[in-house]
Amino acid sequence: MGKIGMNSGFSFFSIAILVAVVIVPSFDSVYAQPLQKVNAVVLEFDGTFATVEISWNDNGASYYESGCVSCMPNLSDTTTDNSLILNNVTSLASGNTLLYVIAYDDADEIISAKQIMLQLP
Repeated sequence: MGKIGMNSGFSFFSIAILVAVVIVPSFDSVYAQPLQKVNAVVLEFDGTFATVEISWNDNGASYYESGCVSCMPNLSDTTTDNSLILNNVTSLASGNTLLYVIAYDDADEIISAKQIMLQLP
């Protein structure tokens, strides 16, 4: 019967490493950028509730979630666009409102997140 020598084991290992180096990186084709520019503008304010438009740079995400942490109750919505309008935004006692934007990839994993502190008029 034949013996398998050290050379064939080394060759198999070399081929396996080469395949991993060549094939594995090709599966990661999404190169999303972080959320770098996020703007929040108060469109309307009645003294208690505000309508706020949040916009951000398109970073190649599949979809975005935007919401208000300081609102009672908390608000959130999702979109594939690079802006979202939130209605019934309220503030903390200080007048500050804490908003956020989260970018997700195709696998529903978070790519990037940004918080925005906004002072209501």
